Amino acid sequence: MFLGPLAALLLVSRPATLREWVWLAGALAWSALWLQEAGGLGAQFARAAAVLVSGGFLALTLWRPSNRLSHALAATGAAALGLTVWMYGFGLKWGAVRAAVEGELATLQRGMRTGWTGIAGSSEMAAQMSTMADTVSILYPGLLALSAIAGLRLAWAWYHRIAVRPVGAPPAPFSAFGFSDQLIWGWVVGVALVLIPRPDWVRLVGENLLLVWGALYATRGMAVFVLGARRTPKSILAALGLVTLFLLPFVLCGLTMVGLADTWLDFRRRLTPATGGYDR
Repeated sequence: MFLGPLAALLLVSRPATLREWVWLAGALAWSALWLQEAGGLGAQFARAAAVLVSGGFLALTLWRPSNRLSHALAATGAAALGLTVWMYGFGLKWGAVRAAVEGELATLQRGMRTGWTGIAGSSEMAAQMSTMADTVSILYPGLLALSAIAGLRLAWAWYHRIAVRPVGAPPAPFSAFGFSDQLIWGWVVGVALVLIPRPDWVRLVGENLLLVWGALYATRGMAVFVLGARRTPKSILAALGLVTLFLLPFVLCGLTMVGLADTWLDFRRRLTPATGGYDR
C-alpha cells in the first residue's frame, strides 16, 4: 500500500522530469503486477483494501492537500467502510475471509515446514507458526489498517523527495508525530468492546481497534522519546537499545503508555517550549 498511493500522487503533480517518470512507471508497473497476481479471498481482500485506500487518499489530497496523519486515518476509515459494503454486496461473511487467510497461511507454513525437515526443534517452530496464523487471521483487519496508514505516510514522504512540484506541505520530522487528542476515544471504545463477551464479532472489532490504536500511541510515545533522546548521552541510548532487544514487549507497552500520557501532559511542549505545532 505504498507504491499505489505514490503513483497517484506523482500523477497529481504532473511529472516533468525523468526521475519522476521513472518512479511513476515503476510504481504503476509493480502495482499492476501485484493486482493481477493469483490469490485466494484473503489476498483479494488486501488488494481491494489497497485500491480503496489509494483512491480515498488521492481524493482527500485533491480536495485539501495536507501532511497530517488525519488524511491517512480518514482514507483508511473510508476504505474499511467500502470493504464492509463490498462484503455485504457479495454476501461475504467475515468468517469466510478469516478462513481464507488461515488457509493461505497454512499453505505457506507447509512450504516452510518442508524446508525444516530434519532440523532440531522443527515441531516447535511449526506449532508457533500455527499459533501465529490464528492470531494473524483474527487481527487481519487491524494489520491491513496499519499497513495502509504506514504506506500512506511513507508514500507522502517519498513523494516529496521525488516530485519537483509536490502539492501540500512536506512531512514533519518524526519527533513531531502526533494526532488529535480526541482519538483517545478510539482507545476507550476498543477497551469497552473487548470487555463485552458476546457476540464474538464485537470483541473482534475491539481487538483490531486496540491493535491499531496501540500502534499509533506507541509511535507517538517513540516520537516523544526521540525528541528527549537528543539530550541523552549516547552510552545510555546504546544501553537502552540493548535492553530493548530482550524486553521488546515491555518497551512497546511503555511507549504506548507514554503516548497515551502525552494526550494530557504534552511532553514535547515541555521539552521544547518554542517549537511550533505538531503534525496532527
